[in-house]
Amino acid sequence: MFNNILGNENIKELLTNAVKNNKTSHSYMFVGTEGIGKKMIAKEFAKMILCTDENKYCDRCKSCIEFESNNNPDFRIIEPDGNSLKIEQIREFQNKVAEKPIISNRKVYIINDAELMTKEAQNCLLKTLEEPPEHVKFILATTEPQKLPATILSRCQRFDFKRISNDDIIKRLKIVCEESNIEITEDAIRLISVLAEGAMRDALSILER
Repeated sequence: MFNNILGNENIKELLTNAVKNNKTSHSYMFVGTEGIGKKMIAKEFAKMILCTDENKYCDRCKSCIEFESNNNPDFRIIEPDGNSLKIEQIREFQNKVAEKPIISNRKVYIINDAELMTKEAQNCLLKTLEEPPEHVKFILATTEPQKLPATILSRCQRFDFKRISNDDIIKRLKIVCEESNIEITEDAIRLISVLAEGAMRDALSILER
């Protein structure tokens, strides 16, 4: 679980224990800068919630297999349409929320870049968060929680993600370079880790240039 995602070990442990002990909340908010793994952890958390094996995260059940192929009907990520998340996007998934799960006994929706919701979209989502169906879990990922109304913030269990350490970024970059036969100096790797400012995604992007 979360094996290929660097950093924020305490959050990963809390989420894992919540699933295993059947104590997940109906709504979560993942807060942190871009590129530090919020969305990746949200997806792995969703996969764990939807797994139908009693030990969770089996990678063998129909839910896990469909999840890996991006075909799990009980899971969806809502991304911004252009520069905003529009009310039509929220209404669209709300029409599906009340429907029973197809594979699992849960449904999970990730709203990425939640701070980009329009006021109308925020108000629309709030209605669902106030009275969420028992079988639905929401995960809002955001870099700017201050742009979301207190009424939404108060209904989500919040996790604040920390930047990934330079040492961890360096270790991962060395592995990537070795696996991809990329020749690079130690100084260059260290420079990349500094420029990435705690974001593994940015480090990999710089390495590819």
